[in-house]
Amino acid sequence: MKYTFTLHDLDVLTDSKWLTDRERRVLALYYVRGWHIETVAAELDVSRSTVDTVLRSIREKADYILGQSAAKAG
Repeated sequence: MKYTFTLHDLDVLTDSKWLTDRERRVLALYYVRGWHIETVAAELDVSRSTVDTVLRSIREKADYILGQSAAKAG
């Protein structure tokens, strides 16, 4: 399931103290730049499953940071 975030949501998430540096980097590459998971994994020199795990963590934190209604499945 692909989440879609507004530009405002992405700004709020990027500035959030709850995200780790790695989560911010994945957020920027995957959601802002629109890279594929495999490309993000290659750029960060990690496995695809690591990127999947980080994306899952971002979505869970986004639900908390933005509220349940802000992060919508697209």
